[in-house]
Amino acid sequence: MRRPSDLLPRRARPGHVAGDGNGHRPVPRLRPREASAASSAAPSRARRLLAPIPLAGMALVLVALVGFLAVYSSTTNRTPVLVTAHDLPAGAVLHASDVRVAELAGDRRVLDGLVHERDLGTVLGKRLATSLPAGTPLASAAVAEQAAQTAFTLEVPTARALAGALQPGDRVTVLATFGANGTSAQTSAIARDLTILAVGQENGPGADTIPVTVALPDPSLASELALANDDAKLDLLREGSAGGTASIPTVRAPGQ
Repeated sequence: MRRPSDLLPRRARPGHVAGDGNGHRPVPRLRPREASAASSAAPSRARRLLAPIPLAGMALVLVALVGFLAVYSSTTNRTPVLVTAHDLPAGAVLHASDVRVAELAGDRRVLDGLVHERDLGTVLGKRLATSLPAGTPLASAAVAEQAAQTAFTLEVPTARALAGALQPGDRVTVLATFGANGTSAQTSAIARDLTILAVGQENGPGADTIPVTVALPDPSLASELALANDDAKLDLLREGSAGGTASIPTVRAPGQ
């Protein structure tokens, strides 16, 4: 037999949540103090982010990021330009072998003042206005503008003009052989160290001559070249780096 005290609900123990008698546990309610603390946490974080010091830090990070991207872009975008392959003195005529291509990065205004790879053909055959050591980027201002010069075109057998391998800017010596079909043949150098301005194509199908235009430092050479062009057999000797210094003696056919 139950006592009256057994019909009264038991006092809940500390930390114990009473059930509803059917095995279900009720959802605990948030204490007023905990609710107010949670609701005030978000505004507190927002106030900290909007404080002057965090804002200044974020601005510095953005500035540093923009600066890094600018430097990275300028150092990865490289421009192919011409640099000297070896030491070149002032007045030297530029040949393809005198320059090489290098990729440089830097200020756009500085790069625009250099000769780019695509402009190689515009500087070949021109003279340098100043001396340049090896590895120096070729500036447009260092290439002297060519004034109108006296020029002469020779008709040379292709096989006697390095098989057509001559290029503008090459320096040549003109050898003329007079009387090649007789016993009085004589070969001599009638012009030394002439700069080639242009090399044409062979004159028509089956032709064996090629037009080669040379600059004449002395216009008086024109008459001798004209005579040799008509009456002599011409050969072109491409000069090396020491062109024009070694003597070329006149040679006569045996028996003279």
